[in-house]
This record gives sequence, C-alpha cells and structure tokens, in this order.
Amino acid sequence: MNAFAHALLPAAARGLFDDAALCRAMLDFESALARAQAEEGLIPADAAEAIADACAGLVLDAQALTDAARHGGAMAVPLVAMVTQALQARGAGDAARHLHKGATTQDVVDTAQVLMTRAALAPLLAALQEAIALLRQQAADHARTPMLARTLLQPAQVTSWGLKCAGWLLPLQRSHARLQALAAQALALQLGGAVGNRSAMGEAGERVAARMAALLGLAAPVGSWHTQRDTWLRLGLEAAVLAGSLAKIAKDLALLSQAEVDEVAEGPGPGDAAQGTARGGSSAMPHKRNPVACMQAIAACAPVPGIAATLLATMAQAHERALGEWQAEVAVWPQLWIQVFGATSAIRDALAGLRVNAPRMAANIGRTQGLVHSESLTQALAEALGPQAARARIQALGPQAVATQTPLPDLLCADASVLALPPERRAALQAALHAACDLDRAVEASARQCWQWLREDGDHPAGLP
Repeated sequence: MNAFAHALLPAAARGLFDDAALCRAMLDFESALARAQAEEGLIPADAAEAIADACAGLVLDAQALTDAARHGGAMAVPLVAMVTQALQARGAGDAARHLHKGATTQDVVDTAQVLMTRAALAPLLAALQEAIALLRQQAADHARTPMLARTLLQPAQVTSWGLKCAGWLLPLQRSHARLQALAAQALALQLGGAVGNRSAMGEAGERVAARMAALLGLAAPVGSWHTQRDTWLRLGLEAAVLAGSLAKIAKDLALLSQAEVDEVAEGPGPGDAAQGTARGGSSAMPHKRNPVACMQAIAACAPVPGIAATLLATMAQAHERALGEWQAEVAVWPQLWIQVFGATSAIRDALAGLRVNAPRMAANIGRTQGLVHSESLTQALAEALGPQAARARIQALGPQAVATQTPLPDLLCADASVLALPPERRAALQAALHAACDLDRAVEASARQCWQWLREDGDHPAGLP
C-alpha cells in the first residue's frame, strides 16, 4: 500500500497484515506441521526439529516469494524451495523430504491469513471497546440533555443527546460480541491436503490437525474448509457491518459539528501536542477546525461495501479448489481489516475529546419556535377543539410562528378559537399549551429509553438512576 493510501489511517494500521508478518505466519505453519507430524510418528523427530529451527531462523523475501509464486500460481512451491535452501545451508538437507508433507498451498496461506486476522482483531476489539465505553459515559451523562431529533435532515421532535449516543452504542456492542463469537469458530486451522481429505496422512490426519491447531492457538475444524468459506466470511462480513455503524456515527457527528449547528465539536487530536498544531486546520482558512476524525472514519469505511461484495462474490468456488475466487478473496481480505481498524480508531479519537454544546442544543430547539412540539401541542389543543380542528390550527399558525419569530404556543393561546372558550377552560388550555413545550417534559421519553438501554447493557455508569 502506498503512502497516500495510508494517509488517513492510523499508524498502527500500517503494521496489520504486513509482508514480514505474513511470511512469518507461513513459516509458523510449516514448523507446526512438522512438529505435529513428528508427534504422530509420520516423520522423524530430528527432521521436525531441523525444519522448525530452519523456519525460526529464516527471513523470507516477500517480493521474491510472490514473484516466484506468480509463475505457477502456488505459494507453497517457492516457500518449500526457500525452506529447503535454509535446511541445506544448515547441513540438514535430508529433512527437506519431510517438509510440507501432505499439505497444500491453500493450507499454508489460509492458516497464515487466520493468524494475521487474529493479530488484527485484537487491536480492533480494543479500540472498539474504548469507543463503547466513551459512548456509554456520554449516554449516562446526557440522558436528559435535550436536543433536536432530525428526520430527512429536518427538525422533527425533541430527543436527548444521551439517547442518540445510546443508539450509536448498541450496534457497536453487538458487533463486539459477534466478532468475538464468530472469531472463536472462524479462526481455525486449515489443513486438508490436495483435495481436503488429508489422504497423505492417513488415519493420523485428524490428530495431526488437532496438534497443529494447539501449537498455533487456533480452533481445529472437522475437515477442510478450502471451498466452504461461510464461517470465515461471516467474520469478515461482521467487520463490514461494524464499518457501516461507524460510518453512521461519523456522519452524524460531522453534521452536528457544522458551524450552523454547532452542537458538538471534536477536541484536540492525539497528536496535536507533538505536532504543535490543532487537528483539523485548513491550509487556506485559518479559522477552520474541520472534523478530521469523522472524515477519517468516513473515508476508511467507504471502500468496505465493495470489499464485502467481492468477498460474497468469491463464495462460488469450484469443486475442491477455487480457480480465481479464493485468490481474489485473499487479495482483499487484509484491506477489509485495515479499513475497519482505521475507522474504529478514528471514531474512538473523535469521541475521546468530544465537546458537547448543550446550550446550543437547547437554542436550536428554541429556533423552531415550538414547531417541534407540534405533536404535543396538537394533543393539548384537541382536548378542547377536537382532533381535526386542532390539527388545522397548528398547520395554519406554524408558518406564521416561523415568519414572525413568535413561539407557536403564544400564537395558539391568542388564537380566536382558544379565546372563545370559557375563561376556566381557556386558562387550563393555555397552561397545557405552554406545558407541551416544556423541555424537561419533552425529553422525558428519550431519557427513559436511554436509561432502559443502559440497564439492559448490564452496566451501570456513574449517575445512572
């Protein structure tokens, strides 16, 4: 990946699925295979020891390996040749005839991808858990902080900042749990041999696989999954779903941080102190503070749907070994995890220093002149005038409230239909109309829902009733 492709990703993303680690994972496969087969008596113990030592001391040239593999389309041929050369250099050339016994290229590459995915999943889950904790605390702190809910990008009703954060929180929690559960099954050894039946290892094949899986810390599946990729791809597709949830958070935060809205703002970035500059500056407009973390998250998530589609398209793999589909999957799989880790890290950074402007949230509600309380106002008015008449008066006076910057409850209280009521009923209705726009009352349903979600989460942040 070139430098520009990395520009918006965190530095830690650059170490995921790097060539050196992938080569090391393939060597670890060969070492574990030799040791497991020796323990089952399939190859001599001294040969297994020599293979393991050669693999431990060998540093593969990734470019040379892929260049050599391109000719025949199989990574194992040049890999075995390179390990064989290392054995010969150590004076253990005889052990080479026991190297890679009963395995195939896909066994090596799939298992290496599994090992790399396991390594990538750990920092992803850690960053995701940090984002979850930050959202949970925001939800608890702001369960009763009123803000505008928006539908089709227009003011709709009053919700709370806490409920909005809780709404973002739940999908992240579900993805965290699903990734862990799916990983327990998907991070499994691949060892099937030429056609998936481990025929070269006879009756010892299953025991060799179990020993290998234990040595590598992986699950031991029943048989091969060479062309049965459902369990593996479910893990990847859950990462893609997570990216969608992260992109939604990033877009919402970015919209709320617009100067015209000004309800939230990203705080200082993790590298601001070292850089000596504030994150989000503009080369042409010094006054700007762009929502950079949100931008990074959205950019990181943008390729993910295409990657997910490619993964699904690769499932129709022919017979016992794919002709191109598996190879296409292997090419895009690492990028999926790099992008999702980048998005997760960016959302965590955005939330870590997030500035919540509660007064501006209340002011933006006030700017609607009470129109966002139209449902409650209609209910209050309907008690005296009936549903149809109440709705008609709201529809007639709403535009006037905006045009004259007069609160809708005031217009309703002064409306002829209200003034015509008997004094006691009129006074009660006017009080009810003003009460219908009370923010504490308006935010109650959102606060109640927020607390319910937090309780169901099984955690009780400070301040939770």
